[in-house]
Amino acid sequence: MVFTSGFDSIVEEAYFAVAAAALRRGYNCLAYDGPGQGAVLREQRLFFRPDWEAVITPVLDYALARPEVHPDRIVLYGYSFGGHLVPRAAAFDHRAAALVLDGGIYSYFDATTRLLPPWLLHWILDGRDVEAEHVLSMVMAHNTSLRWALRNGVWTFGADSIADYGRRSRAYTLDGVVQQITTPALIFDPDDDAFFNGEPARLHQALNSPSTLITLPKAEGAGEHCAYGGRSTLHQHMYDWLDQTL
Repeated sequence: MVFTSGFDSIVEEAYFAVAAAALRRGYNCLAYDGPGQGAVLREQRLFFRPDWEAVITPVLDYALARPEVHPDRIVLYGYSFGGHLVPRAAAFDHRAAALVLDGGIYSYFDATTRLLPPWLLHWILDGRDVEAEHVLSMVMAHNTSLRWALRNGVWTFGADSIADYGRRSRAYTLDGVVQQITTPALIFDPDDDAFFNGEPARLHQALNSPSTLITLPKAEGAGEHCAYGGRSTLHQHMYDWLDQTL
């Protein structure tokens, strides 16, 4: 199990998110901080990059050099934003036997800009930064969640401004590469997740490779982002699927 974390994760989070459950079921688990994450961001000053295959390929090279790793049973697990980075990498590196996307994101750009008024998004894409930043500052003064997300995006993407972060995020889409994914995928879709908001189903429909979409219900505590209130439910689905797929 190779764990790719998300937009604001650190490598240690992997233990609670998936590794402890993996070890109980006899899986090895390899977790890493990639560009834009954890120590790589803070100590090496490396930022998110859309061509995540450049990150996954050396990680898999390392995993496959380990004697305890079965070369035909590698699982790539994408957590939150990792649910976009992992399928992007899998479009170019086909050595994994399965993908688990918690949850899947076809277009990070669409997911993050969906709540913006169309005219404001046009200002950002057209480079009208002074006007856009003025409006965004007023919105952020009243919306603390949006303020955090935009500021974290500027930091982790290495952007010069919020408008620059918006433009940089356009590269984070599976347009033109999704058809290259050949690995079977399990995609989770929490039913009360405002961030994913249709992206898991969109990715499921776009894949040509075998794909299973599982909706995680709010009634079972698993409806929030990454099923934070129902990880054991997610683990049950995931490892049952992996037992069959591998």
